[in-house]
Amino acid sequence: MVYIPSHRRFALLLARQPVPAALYTSMGLLLLLCLLLPTDSLAEQERAFMDRMQSMGAAMPDKASRPAGLAVTVLGSGGPMAMTDRASAGYVVYRDRVPRILVDGGGGTFERLGEGRIFDLVRMDTWLFTHLHIDHSAEFPAIVKSMYFLRRGYNKRSALTVIGPDAWGDFPSTSEFVDAYFNKDHGIYRYLHHFMQTIKAGELSFETKDLAYDYERVKTPEKILSRDGMSVSYIPVMHGPRQSKTPAVAYRVDYGGQSITFSGDLNSKSGNLVKLAKGSDMLIYDAALGPAQDFDPPEVFHTPPADIGKAATAAGVKTLVLSHFMPPYVPMKIDRILAAVKAEFSGEVILAKDLMTLSAQGNGASSSGDSPQEPQRKGPMQRFRERMQSP
Repeated sequence: MVYIPSHRRFALLLARQPVPAALYTSMGLLLLLCLLLPTDSLAEQERAFMDRMQSMGAAMPDKASRPAGLAVTVLGSGGPMAMTDRASAGYVVYRDRVPRILVDGGGGTFERLGEGRIFDLVRMDTWLFTHLHIDHSAEFPAIVKSMYFLRRGYNKRSALTVIGPDAWGDFPSTSEFVDAYFNKDHGIYRYLHHFMQTIKAGELSFETKDLAYDYERVKTPEKILSRDGMSVSYIPVMHGPRQSKTPAVAYRVDYGGQSITFSGDLNSKSGNLVKLAKGSDMLIYDAALGPAQDFDPPEVFHTPPADIGKAATAAGVKTLVLSHFMPPYVPMKIDRILAAVKAEFSGEVILAKDLMTLSAQGNGASSSGDSPQEPQRKGPMQRFRERMQSP
């Protein structure tokens, strides 16, 4: 005789009884509820991970210093040329003090994430590329790996959404750009899919969207994303003559009645940016102006300072942030740039600096670029001494 434990005998007895249809319905609804409501929220998962990092002596994000509502941290205010104090272009957008969107990610922005203690990336779910020049995209694979080491993979409800221009000429589409790095079968860094599982960092997954880039055909802004009260709109812009075949777009992020527009690189001649930025609280504008290049005039790729001021005035923005500076105009001609812009725009003008954090609601920053939210960056020797002195 085979002994069957009492709890199994009870289960067998139940299995022989007819099950009412209503019970099937209830069980189905309960299962659906379990799938829709994970046992641990993203906030709880993030908090547990951060607590574990803090217990090991790691520096923690200073969330209290971030403005409420819609805000942005400048990761890089420079261009393609190496500089002592400016990384290439990149920005983090916050929703109620939580990092949610990356805009571009050129050389040096990876280190700025660390310097700014922007480690709370579990809910970072969107990456917007204005165009795929190296100084706007080079840190993509490095930051992706850092995000997943910081447990971005816990966010199983949404893949990392990567949005940017479609293919044209020598440029790949944004989908092809992501695929070239992280395709499971043939991507340059295909190993990362298995590696993430090995270190229990979650699943590496992406959703991509390629945007129409023809600034002569697409003349009205289009909303491309809506998530958790935030919306993202875009419009194509002109970054050089048509024969240069540089697909480029500008973005606008709206949340809670506040808005920030990112110009990306452009020469403003199409007029599209003004339509997108209309009534924005903040416009972050490409102010590269050089260096001297092998074609004439240089402004076919970038916008002269006076035209930046005119565009900001036409759009009716409250705050204009100048960024993407390049030598030899920094700091040698910065006063002339600022004077030309302010001659055409009467609102607040801010000169971007790396790790400056700005609120869409207003900052009270002076036109010299000073801001109460700009942290004091430490040099490598200072950081080394602090490590040596710590217990």
